[in-house]
Amino acid sequence: MCIQNKFEYELFNDGFCFLPSLFSEKEIISAYNGLKNVINGKYETGRSPERRFWEIGDDPNSIIKIDKPHICNESVWALITKPEFGKALAKATNSNRIQVWHSQVVWKPRSKGSSGNAGWHRDAQYWPFWSREGLYTAWIALTNVSKFSGPVRFILQSNQWNDIRELDFFDKNIKAQDKILDSHFKLRTIVNSILDIGEVSIHTSLTYHSSIKNKEKWPRVGMVVHFCTEESQRIAITGENSNYLEQLKDPKTAPIIFEKRN
Repeated sequence: MCIQNKFEYELFNDGFCFLPSLFSEKEIISAYNGLKNVINGKYETGRSPERRFWEIGDDPNSIIKIDKPHICNESVWALITKPEFGKALAKATNSNRIQVWHSQVVWKPRSKGSSGNAGWHRDAQYWPFWSREGLYTAWIALTNVSKFSGPVRFILQSNQWNDIRELDFFDKNIKAQDKILDSHFKLRTIVNSILDIGEVSIHTSLTYHSSIKNKEKWPRVGMVVHFCTEESQRIAITGENSNYLEQLKDPKTAPIIFEKRN
């Protein structure tokens, strides 16, 4: 399969697709600066992020990942709740309703060794409280993403695969993971998510993806938006995350950014 134009990928067939920029330069700059503030512990709204996987003083060359920065900063909130963004997600997923239920900032500085690696995984493996239908991830580029900056890499049509349980986001040994993939699907096509500032990628919860080191001098910055549609269904589980999706009732945490009116 040879696609010359990245905008020709089809979400449901290929597992991912790309959208042109939906944001102004001012919106991108404001969100970028807002995320920088969140990373540095400055929470404009007075609300702390759900979870920090990187703290001030940690290795500056490692991936900085913070959950739900959209509740901490008004510019970040404005970015992910922009009506045109919600409308574009609805069109891409052929949906009537788009609700943001989670977000992350992923800030990848120039990497040392394997510090910039994120292992092969599919998002659904971390979401036992959700069905597998109607769940997607949008990735908004807040910097240019080149093939040297450690872009997200998708495996074409891997959304149609069975689960490969040995794969994990937190495993930085990509070579070992590639051997696991070889044992399951030796013939596979990897597509780098090369994006200009403001462009967006969307992938399904079942699409396998990863990223490797950033070789550029500048950080690769993306705003990750996990969203659900009217097709998604909650699954009852026990344990610490049994009530996690109760947040869907709180519009200040899980905003509905598009809803088709009858």
